[in-house]
Amino acid sequence: MTENEFETYFHEHFKRTSSFFSGAILMAVDAAIVLICIGIGFFIVNLINHSWINFRSFVTYSAYLPVMLIVFYAASLYPGILIAPQEEIKRFSLCTFFSFIGIAISINVESEDRWPIACALIIGWPFATALLPSGREVARYIFGKHEWWGVPAVIYTKGHNADVIIDRMLRNPNFGYRPAVIITDSAIHDMSYCGIPVFYTTKSIRDCLYKLNIKVAIVCGYDKNIEQIQTHYRYMIQIPKTQVLTNMSLHMRDFGGILGFSSTNYLTKSGALFAKRGIDLLLCLIASPFVLLLTIVIAIGIKTTSPGPVFYGHKRIGKNHKEIKCWKFRSMNINADEELKHILETDPVRAAEWEKDRKFTDDPRVTKFGKFLRKTSLDELPQLINIFLGQMSFVGPRPVTEPELFRYGKYADYVLSVKPGLSGMWQISGRSDTGYEERITLDTYYIQNWSIWLDLWIIIKTVWVVLRGSGAY
Repeated sequence: MTENEFETYFHEHFKRTSSFFSGAILMAVDAAIVLICIGIGFFIVNLINHSWINFRSFVTYSAYLPVMLIVFYAASLYPGILIAPQEEIKRFSLCTFFSFIGIAISINVESEDRWPIACALIIGWPFATALLPSGREVARYIFGKHEWWGVPAVIYTKGHNADVIIDRMLRNPNFGYRPAVIITDSAIHDMSYCGIPVFYTTKSIRDCLYKLNIKVAIVCGYDKNIEQIQTHYRYMIQIPKTQVLTNMSLHMRDFGGILGFSSTNYLTKSGALFAKRGIDLLLCLIASPFVLLLTIVIAIGIKTTSPGPVFYGHKRIGKNHKEIKCWKFRSMNINADEELKHILETDPVRAAEWEKDRKFTDDPRVTKFGKFLRKTSLDELPQLINIFLGQMSFVGPRPVTEPELFRYGKYADYVLSVKPGLSGMWQISGRSDTGYEERITLDTYYIQNWSIWLDLWIIIKTVWVVLRGSGAY
């Protein structure tokens, strides 16, 4: 493909280079969700005493939406492309909290009998904290399927360094950046990769890209003409090759003109551990009535479809290498261990799969009802017992078995320095479809970047992943 042919190709596949359109769509979604959250607050107050508040009057508070959207914009929530999820939920929570409090105070200054409206707005805040990032997640998933979503990006790569990030962008168009062209530092290269044109860096292709006014450059190990890339693109994103060493949240420190970067392991702080434990107990309390009801139903289902106990305790390695019994609803035949031994001895294909991932895509030991439990992740519910006992947390690295530890290598002690979780980065990032190397990266990312906001986002995303059944088998 020549430069002129590429220009034609680009105009056919990319209608705009600005993120304004994507940001405007997310702004409309946010406005609708904020109004819904205000409506939920009004509905709850009206349910308590219908004489206190007129439920339908919540629509009149749409007049405050422009001001709230300006606050969101000031918090850099637009255009909303590739914001760190924990940062997004934090900004939404703080912005809606102060906005709702500000509106509540202003209307009570006008009249003292408007306290129910103030209560309704405050009640709407936790719903906004959960629904705004959830709504964006759904919106990105839906809009990502259309060509008009997102903005084009130029990928600068050294050899094949960018292949992984390109694959991920193609699999996840909801990210908001779409690879338009690949610029390589190798004169000998393929003409395309996954349908994306590949060019060797030359003056003519650089002039063509600048003419097209593409605003985003993603640099993967590329080290030629970096100054020119910084000059001609509005946004330059550099992807480090070694993710495990660079996935921590870094903060700039100024030593009198010499810059340094600091990171904090928050899960070593007593205050953070106390807050995390408090959230675990609160969630256990909230979930217990529903879990008890589901336990009765699931127990009946297990007993009527296969002989054996309802619960199964699987030995796992917990915090600081302490062995724990991780409880689940039994989803396998009672002689599963003997069946596994027979499979590994007689089926080389499944034996290789077990050696690679420590599980089977289609496990013959799983009962029919057990397949349903696994697909819906209901088999994990008894782990609330482990959480209540303090052996696990709602969010944390995936619990591992003793034979799995060698795969974690030098990171085993680091991953086991915190409690394992019922859900975590691994569970919301593909679960059974994710390899061990990526699991280690995800687990270390969680430990290095922990915050209450990250836990909230993982809990919200877990609901979405479970509903979709992603990577569960």
